[in-house]
Amino acid sequence: MMATLTNILSKILGKKHSYCCKDCVKNLYAVLDGESTKAQEDYFRTHIHECSNCFNRYEIDKSVKEVIKLKLENKAVPSDLVSAIKERVRQNK
Repeated sequence: MMATLTNILSKILGKKHSYCCKDCVKNLYAVLDGESTKAQEDYFRTHIHECSNCFNRYEIDKSVKEVIKLKLENKAVPSDLVSAIKERVRQNK
């Protein structure tokens, strides 16, 4: 889903969706999610300062994540719905 939103946003912004560095793209989501190691984050930060394609990808994906976060609502889920979902999961195992 994130990739689809990124593609849509890239088209809206008129930026080409090109990537130059597989290692940087692999680390992108770990960095954005706060799940990267110090070494991964250091490599990533250094790299995006030198590579405009990777920097653009980072900025777009960061913006998409921020928009999604702002639009999410924390709503209470009825306990009977939770129970029904858990029961279905148990049945399908």
